[in-house]
Amino acid sequence: TKAFVCFKKNANKPPIMPNKIPNTNNFMDNSIFSSATFPILKVLLLFMFGQCRYSGVGENLIVASFTSEKIYGYDWILKLVLTILTLSAGFQGGEVTPLFAIGSSLGVIIAPVFGLDPLFVAALGYSGVFGAATNTFLAPIAIGMEVFGYQYFPFFFIVCAISYIANQNESIYALQRQVRE
Repeated sequence: TKAFVCFKKNANKPPIMPNKIPNTNNFMDNSIFSSATFPILKVLLLFMFGQCRYSGVGENLIVASFTSEKIYGYDWILKLVLTILTLSAGFQGGEVTPLFAIGSSLGVIIAPVFGLDPLFVAALGYSGVFGAATNTFLAPIAIGMEVFGYQYFPFFFIVCAISYIANQNESIYALQRQVRE
């Protein structure tokens, strides 16, 4: 009965309307239009940049990084750009595995600069990029040790500490609670 009384009290008031009704005539504001056009654009970009090498979440780049298959110097940046475009268009899911693919393929590319084993630096990139993008410190260390071995703890610790400090409290997860100092 309480709900009925509240309804009856407000019966003479006009409904609350937003000040501005969105303009549905503008085709760029139409989410259906962007949902339909982005996949077409992405398919064109995927074929332009190596067919299906950058489609999916990137397991193929991860496997290539750790089996000494060919990794091109631009693999990591194209995967990064296409992942950003996909998430920016509103498509959800598949953020973490692309981070692993970006990190491991970048690791293979920068390893010779430091004179280190590409597989070792790919493992560090796998964890470091994940940590930087998610604004986490312990999780990427634990993932690195679990996947690649506990004997590499000091290296994962150093890389993930640098990643955590360098990201300046930003995260791919907008609702993640931020730590303020």
